[in-house]
Amino acid sequence: MTLHLRPETQAKLAAIAAAHGLSADDYIEALVERELIIESPEALPKESASGMVVEESGLRVYRTGKAISVSLVDSAIRRSREERSLHILGDLH
Repeated sequence: MTLHLRPETQAKLAAIAAAHGLSADDYIEALVERELIIESPEALPKESASGMVVEESGLRVYRTGKAISVSLVDSAIRRSREERSLHILGDLH
């Protein structure tokens, strides 16, 4: 499959992917797979060729064989905290 993007969109995507320690292709694939899982979680087998596995706890995990970068974890935690603050405090924040 080929995805045609404007040059400025490609540049932004490459920058975001790099910040996550991924190539643009790997980042796009992860985004698409995440969206497909959200749409139909029951369609996922226990383990798929994409590296997606279901842990014993029931948590779905994407295994790449690579360590997650510290900046990616920090970014995820920061976004989660910001979303929680916005949800709790609303416009007061």
